[in-house]
Amino acid sequence: MTTQKRVLVTGGAGYIGSHTVVELIENGYECVIVDNLCNSSYDSVARLEILTKHHIPFYKVDLCDHDGLEKVFQEHNIDSVIHFAGLKAVGESTQIPLTYYHNNILGTLVLLELMQKYHVEKFVFSSSATVYGDATRFPDMIPIPEECPLGPTNPYGQTKLGIENILRDLYNSQKDIWKVAILRYFNPIGAHPSGLIGEDPLGIPNNLLPYMAQVAVGRREKLYVFGNDYDSRDGTPIRDYIHVVDLAKGHIASLKYLDAIDQKTGICREWNLGSGTGSTVLEVYRAFCDASGIEIPYEITGRRAGDVLNLTAKPDRATKELKWKTELDVSIACKDLWKWATENPFGYQLNGISATFGTDEEEFDGRFVTIGSGSRFQATIANLGATLVDLKVDGQSVVLGYEKESQYLTPDTCYIGATIGRYANRIAHGKFALNGKDYQLTINNGVNANHGSIGSFHAKRFLGPILKNPTKDTFTAEYALIDNSEDSEFPGSLQVIVNYTLNVATKTLDIEYTAQVEVEATPINMTNHTYFNLNKLYGSDSIAGTEIKVISNKSIDVDENVIPTGKIVDREIATFDDSKPTVLGKEGPDYDYNFFVDATATPNQIDTRGNELKLVTTAYHPESNIKLEVSSTEPSYQVYTGDWLCAGFHPRQGFAVEPGRYVNAINQDKYKGSVILKPGETFGAKIQYKFSA
Repeated sequence: MTTQKRVLVTGGAGYIGSHTVVELIENGYECVIVDNLCNSSYDSVARLEILTKHHIPFYKVDLCDHDGLEKVFQEHNIDSVIHFAGLKAVGESTQIPLTYYHNNILGTLVLLELMQKYHVEKFVFSSSATVYGDATRFPDMIPIPEECPLGPTNPYGQTKLGIENILRDLYNSQKDIWKVAILRYFNPIGAHPSGLIGEDPLGIPNNLLPYMAQVAVGRREKLYVFGNDYDSRDGTPIRDYIHVVDLAKGHIASLKYLDAIDQKTGICREWNLGSGTGSTVLEVYRAFCDASGIEIPYEITGRRAGDVLNLTAKPDRATKELKWKTELDVSIACKDLWKWATENPFGYQLNGISATFGTDEEEFDGRFVTIGSGSRFQATIANLGATLVDLKVDGQSVVLGYEKESQYLTPDTCYIGATIGRYANRIAHGKFALNGKDYQLTINNGVNANHGSIGSFHAKRFLGPILKNPTKDTFTAEYALIDNSEDSEFPGSLQVIVNYTLNVATKTLDIEYTAQVEVEATPINMTNHTYFNLNKLYGSDSIAGTEIKVISNKSIDVDENVIPTGKIVDREIATFDDSKPTVLGKEGPDYDYNFFVDATATPNQIDTRGNELKLVTTAYHPESNIKLEVSSTEPSYQVYTGDWLCAGFHPRQGFAVEPGRYVNAINQDKYKGSVILKPGETFGAKIQYKFSA
């Protein structure tokens, strides 16, 4: 069990929950998310990790599942709970009321019972202005204060009121223990200004703005306006629309309010979260049309069951007590929503993308994401090591990989498919000097430190990914890693981005690396460690017969410890054939050499992404008829025959091509400028794998 206190956010993968997680982390809180994903997507959590640069523990658990939810309390030191999880569509609740009562009421009861058992007494509840019902039936109750008589007009509102009553009864039973904030908010709209997270309802949207956004991007034909015969400025209902970021900040304000209360003093209090300004449906429609530049078609239809004329908040109590008020108006919300909609026209739901799990299905950390077309070109990538798990060309797997995440963590790992860093390849004797200080890395390869030694990225869990489908044939998966200096033998805290871009039409997989360091410089050299076998279709477990060519025969000469001597030698590669006792006149089958792209150059670029992608190696197998072309922006590339494959594989089952910086460049004056990343600079590199068959 961890000792750090955390906020449990139920429904944290959803619209309001995800935005609140952002604000929680920005305010120094740590979070755990529980969500059954019935109306949300785990991809919002993956994006939250990259947006916040934090790992966020996630559990796919239904709140009605007592044992599943208790596991969360057992594994984390929960300090407080923000409760969003629940079914929330007004219209739907009138059609399936029993489902709403069962899910919303029972789920909350299970949650409160476990909070009581584990002595977690701070609770922020996501209630709703629907508990007021039709406030216009009372004089002087618009805008609506917290003192307005309650009277929901639909089952959804009844469940919210029922939970409020449960919370009041619980507080009254132990007034010196329970600290409860009941937040009645009005109509959340908009999206995070980053465009990374927003509202993405599964099925037909029940709320005005997401429906309009889907019409604007062509997913739906037109907007339906439910009623224009209300007693309002234009005949359409009046609502208090509040930017979701403002709403999220209201939850932080209420949690801080509870945190500040004396330890032996309880509270159960309601606050309205709204702007205090009402807008009609058609006014919001006009604001969104202006923001998008599109005249959205709409049709007036009959009133919707359960709707009322006016729901505008009187937020004075929240302003006075929570020191909170809205800062973002409807026009800003519409602009932010349009950014979200245009950058994510199908929300998180993308064709050509799927996810499996390298461990138990509840362990989302072991997620394997597949992008592309299974019959044409497809890649599977894992969070662990941002690892290329599988690559299929016309349905044929052409790389080595495992089915389970645990297999990538064996002590005798061969770094199969992984992102390699901070420092790919060898550092002589594990020693380097930087900024007047000597460093000693753990020796893990003969007398040298290899692939970052004990801090290698292959065993580190990357955040994300952000998955996108920018064109019909193009898919991207962006991963991030925060590698703090205290968790590394290298100096400087590093922020890394690994971006995979797959194009089905061209059968190319591009990998782009970027990194920045804080405070102090660090050595860096990143690459991918995939082993290829172009003849797996025929059951071959050997690379024998693979024809391989390198674009330059100029290679770095190395000594008996595989460290550069300073000389440049000529080498050739033609065909890998296990039947021959020698390869290139060298006794034994091993082949592991670093080649120059241009032996006459003295490159010291820390960011090579602006360079032309140059072909460095081609490989072809006549039996499968598959050809691989490896290109990169890097100054050198390592080619090796996999003669030391282990951990479930055997020698020569795959070969590797690793573009990167020079071997031991950190200890060579001529090349060290290409591997020293300083604060304010960006490390960058690109690799491309292109196939034809």
